[in-house]
Amino acid sequence: MTSTIDSLPSNRWFVVPGPIRNLFNHFPLHVYSPEDLPARSPASVHQRPALYVFVADEDALTGMPSYNPSCLKWQTVLRIAGIDFDTVPSNNHASPSGALPFLLPPASQVSKPLTGEKIHKYVREHAVHELSSITSPRLEAYQALLTQNIRPAWLYVLYLLPANASLLKSLYLPSSILLRAPLHQTLHAAATSEILKTTRRATISPSQLLADATNAMRALSSLLGEDKWFFGADGPGLFDADVFAYTYLIDNNALAWQDKSLSQCLGGLDNLKRHRERLYKKCWGDDTL
Repeated sequence: MTSTIDSLPSNRWFVVPGPIRNLFNHFPLHVYSPEDLPARSPASVHQRPALYVFVADEDALTGMPSYNPSCLKWQTVLRIAGIDFDTVPSNNHASPSGALPFLLPPASQVSKPLTGEKIHKYVREHAVHELSSITSPRLEAYQALLTQNIRPAWLYVLYLLPANASLLKSLYLPSSILLRAPLHQTLHAAATSEILKTTRRATISPSQLLADATNAMRALSSLLGEDKWFFGADGPGLFDADVFAYTYLIDNNALAWQDKSLSQCLGGLDNLKRHRERLYKKCWGDDTL
């Protein structure tokens, strides 16, 4: 099959099958045996909210950061807010929405799984420490840098770049070689489709993706300036967590990247690195709330 990567004239004939596109809407895809929602089990009575995320079993025991940006974002938000919660390793198949993360409130409350904005609403209502609220008209434009510029580069480097195949295998692929190969192909095709859809380009240019991510990081660095938190807030908020979810995970100390091109997007942006360290220390280090 002709590749869509680099300088080929077009891939307009390349169409990812509908079922794969639908599955990739709940990206990242990970296939496990069917299982019920944990809250349906009588043994699942819990006294604290539980956040279901992509995380290694041993890391979940200590509440360590997820290796998935969407999951890490909400982990960070809950920790910023000072909400005591359990981190539970899970997968998309166990989620009622088909995607992670989701939050189960304590058993004493209505244990309906919460996702996305509903998690944010729960945090606002139960926060021990109030999250900074941003009303700047520029917020949407800077959020777009994450979804339109940084995320496609993340997808390419993790899911398509051969140098990071061992990392992808350790995070999302099953140990069985019979299952691993077809799932890897599915993920590759789905990641390709997602990148093309987001960038609205006919082909994937790795150099352009990384250049876009670099420019986005520089714009975020300029926005942060000498402030501790974005938009000059007194404390971290949702946007800080959103940025941290990427700046933390692209660091070589967070994941075993073999290709380090994504981390190089932060080259020279010391204020973003300090922001990352500051928020990690606040949420997971000596200054944990």
